[in-house]
Amino acid sequence: MKLTLDPKPDQAPAPVFDWSTTPARLAQDYDGFYVKVIDDVFSPEECAALIALAESDAKWAQAAVHYGLAAHQQYVDTEYRNSERILRFDHDASEKIYQRLLPHVQELVELKKGDPWASVVAPSGRIEGTWRLIGINERLSYLRYGIGNYFRDHCDGQLELPDGRKSRVTVQIYLGDDGVEGGATRITSLGSAKSRAYHDVEPKKGRVLIFQQRGLWHSGEDVTKGTKYTLRSDFMFRQDLSEDE
Repeated sequence: MKLTLDPKPDQAPAPVFDWSTTPARLAQDYDGFYVKVIDDVFSPEECAALIALAESDAKWAQAAVHYGLAAHQQYVDTEYRNSERILRFDHDASEKIYQRLLPHVQELVELKKGDPWASVVAPSGRIEGTWRLIGINERLSYLRYGIGNYFRDHCDGQLELPDGRKSRVTVQIYLGDDGVEGGATRITSLGSAKSRAYHDVEPKKGRVLIFQQRGLWHSGEDVTKGTKYTLRSDFMFRQDLSEDE
C-alpha cells in the first residue's frame, strides 16, 4: 500500500511557539527552545490513510523502550510507557510527509554558528560546521493509546544513524481524536514533580507538534476516554564540518 497526499493549498508558516503565554516557570526554563504547533496540516481523510498504511501489513504490539538502534536493544516497561505501536520503515511515505511539513520549518533548513536557531542542533557556542535539514526519518512510529495508556516524562533521544544522518527535532502527528479525552502531550518545567509547571498540547486530529529533542521534557498524559492515534518521527540533518569557520 502506498500513501497518497495531494498537494495542499499554500498555508502560512506557523510561528514558533510563544513561551510567554505559559506559566512563568515554564517560560523561564524553555525560553529560546524550538516548538511549533500547527493545526490542520493533514485532513481527516489523510489521517485515516496514514493509519490504514500502518495497519495494511502489520499488527499493533506493546510499545517498547529503546536504548540503541539494533532490534534487540529494547525492553518493555509498562510503568513508564504503556501503549501499542507499529513500526513502519517507509521512504516514500516519509518523503511525502516531509514535503508537506517543509514550508513550516524553513528556519531549520540550514543551521550554523550564530544562526537564531542553531541551539536546536547543539548547545549555544558548541555548534560545528553547517547542519542541513534533509528529510524525515523513514522509521515511522505509529502509536495507539487506549484508556489508561500513557508515556511518562522523558526527553527524546538524538539519533545518529550509520549513514551519518542525525536527528535533532521530533515530529508528532495527531491522527485521531474522535471521542478522546486526556492524552495531551504535556511539556513540563524542570525541577521536582510537585513544583512543575506545564503546558498541554491536545491531540487534535491533523495537528502537528514539532519540537527540539535536546532538553525538552514532555509526557503523553493518560487517555481517559476513547483511542488516541499518533505518528512520530524525526527531522534528520547532515552535518558538514568542511564549512566550519
